[in-house]
Parts: sequence; structure tokens; C-alpha cells
Amino acid sequence: MTIDKSTMIGSASPKAIAEYLELIGDTEAAAEFHRSGGGGQSMVLPFVKYVWGQTGAKIGFIPEGTKSGSCYIVDAIGMEPDESLREAALKISLDAFYAHNYPGMGKHRILCEFSGKNQTDKESEAMRFAVDLAANDQSAAAHIGQPIFVGVNVGREGLSFEGRTVNVKSEDDDLMLEALGNSTFKDGLSLLTTAQPVLKPFVKLAEGLVASVAKRSENREVFKFALGLDFSKSATSAKLRLGSYVVVQTDEHDWDWSSFVWSTGSGLVLPKADGAKPLKLNYMVFGVGRAGA
Repeated sequence: MTIDKSTMIGSASPKAIAEYLELIGDTEAAAEFHRSGGGGQSMVLPFVKYVWGQTGAKIGFIPEGTKSGSCYIVDAIGMEPDESLREAALKISLDAFYAHNYPGMGKHRILCEFSGKNQTDKESEAMRFAVDLAANDQSAAAHIGQPIFVGVNVGREGLSFEGRTVNVKSEDDDLMLEALGNSTFKDGLSLLTTAQPVLKPFVKLAEGLVASVAKRSENREVFKFALGLDFSKSATSAKLRLGSYVVVQTDEHDWDWSSFVWSTGSGLVLPKADGAKPLKLNYMVFGVGRAGA
């Protein structure tokens, strides 16, 4: 799966990033991007500190049934798939969201949108879910653990969906985002194995709401990823299993999941070498289980 990263704030020029930061009142960070010059390698340097500007992603996996304490994380790419999940109905939930830093000062309002396809006997059905989160830098968002998609039919090939986060600073969007608190969005779209036309207007409503928010000048897309989970024998694709997937926003090339653990007590990804400090990157965790289990 490929995604267009050009809309992410990290793909903009240092000058454009600085102007956005000034617009939302983060003058200190804006000054650093002004000093970074006209682009090139100098543009990378501020993103060592402001990790919201990184545009890549790494995907880890925590196996189902792990006990309390520190759980190991494996690379989701190259592991063995669970063939029993072909054509199974699954539930996907957003179990954790950690913001190491996001653009702006104080508490951040972050709009998360997830979209994909439900493979039915009759057609490929659109899925879309959006949730409005709040988090300070170096903290996890509260009220996580809600279902995103329920009863998703995997089909023969696997499961895939895309996600993105939008940094919301426009006060004009308060009333619009309150719509995400109603039951239609909060509980996710409960999809069965046959198409449900009654849900389609709600899918379009969610799509239109997020698109409207993302267009405002005070708001910017921070992270975008594609999570494709299949049953292939390829060593370059992520595989589908029951458990939890950790999606980290990072451009680091020499990534090694064996250097990290998942702490069930704190609900955070921690480096093995220093269990007292959380991973200094933005990330989210998705749970994948059987529907109705």
C-alpha cells in the first residue's frame, strides 16, 4: 500500500512550517525552522526535537495473550500470518495513542481518521471512523480502547486500512468535532457480512467532517499511514494475526523492535535499556481480535 505524504506537515518547506507555527502561536519552534534555511539536509535537524515532522512509519506486533508486565514486541513485517483468519470477521480497536510532541503549545486537540474496505459477498463496502482526542506532549490520550471497526470481513487476501492525524487549532471546529461524541462515531461502524446501505450516509458524513476540518489554515495533517496485513510469504509485508499492532511515526532506518517492550502497567512503549522513560516518538496501538469474542 502506498500513501500520499505530500499533505503531511513534515513534507512542507522549513519556511512554510515556520509560518504555520507562528500562526498557532509556537514562536520558539518557528524560529528554529526559520534558522534551518532553505531546505535540504538542514531541514532534518529540527525534526530530531520536533518528531511530529517525521513522515515514515514502523509497525510492530504484540502477540495475543501476553501476560502482565513487560511484553516483547516483534516486527510485524516478515512474521508468520494466521491462516485461520481468512474470511473471518474481526474487530479493530484503538487501544493507545501517545503524543511525544505535536505542533503548538499546551494541550493538543488531535483528530484521528481511519478508512478502509469491508469485503462482502456482494460488494466492497467503505468503512470510515473518526475520533477527537486530547493529549499534552509526552503523554497518552485518555478514553482509549474504543472499537474502530466491528465485524470487518477479512476476505481471502487480508485486511488493510489507512489512518491519519490532524492537529486541530481552529476554535471554529469545536461544534463540528462534538459530533464525533455521538454514538454513531463513538461506537464505530458495526459492519456485518452483507452490505448495509443505511450506514453509507454516516460514512460520507464522517468523510466530509474530517475533510472540512483539515482544510482550515490553523489545522495541519501530522501523520498518515497505511496498515496492510496479509497472508503472503513475503518478507516485506506485514502479516495478519490476533494481537496488537504498534504504529510509530518515525524516519529512523535502523529500527529494531527488540530494543523495546510494551509495559502493560503504564500502557506505554518503553526502551529496554531504560524502562523508566517512554519511547520519544508519536505512536498508536491497534487491537485486532475476532468479532464477538
